[in-house]
Amino acid sequence: MPANLEQTREQLQRHHRDGEHFAGLMTRSFADRFGADFWEHWSDYMDEVLPAEPVVVDLGSATGLFLASIVERYPGARAVGVECAPWMLDAMEPLPEGAEVVCQDLHDPRLPLETGSADAILASVVLHEMTQPVRALQEAARVLKPGGRLFILDWVRAPLADYVASQSDEATVFGAETPLETLEDLFEHFVEHNRFSREDLAYLLRHCGFDVVESQPLKGGRFARIVASRRAA
Repeated sequence: MPANLEQTREQLQRHHRDGEHFAGLMTRSFADRFGADFWEHWSDYMDEVLPAEPVVVDLGSATGLFLASIVERYPGARAVGVECAPWMLDAMEPLPEGAEVVCQDLHDPRLPLETGSADAILASVVLHEMTQPVRALQEAARVLKPGGRLFILDWVRAPLADYVASQSDEATVFGAETPLETLEDLFEHFVEHNRFSREDLAYLLRHCGFDVVESQPLKGGRFARIVASRRAA
């Protein structure tokens, strides 16, 4: 289990293989991942708890494009990103006024926010990368106002057959000529992408101070959208 920032970076490097390529992929795919469907659901579940000038936190902010979108959509907003991967920080887009990124390990974060000062938090495809998300969820609960919301999008546990079908095909996986590296990559990512079920995440959220508002399976159950509200003390 990662005990410090350097160990977390090594874990992420193993997971992403080519960090520079992955950072570019996150930038190129942003418009698809955060398209009309995302913003429709964000508005449905988050706008009702956001003031005119909200404080929004992005856990695992990659190259910062979500932060820029927040200050564009909510003029006067403060958008705080958390990122520690060097390749993401190196590829960070120029941030507009009101947006900032702090370099911290989400396995044990200390966010530069007062207790109860944030209105909303996003955690997009980040929890599955963590050996334990408890400290991140506890810190999210600390900085959120009572009633503030956490919006999670992430891989969740699914049968191996469904995962193989989504990532490759059986002929490739079970072919005698398939390179060992291909098999190792597929099965390592299967373990990482199947770390938690939706029920696991709901359990973690309840014990970290949240009430689940919505838990929706996506992509044939391989992905999930979960919205949770910070429970009043």
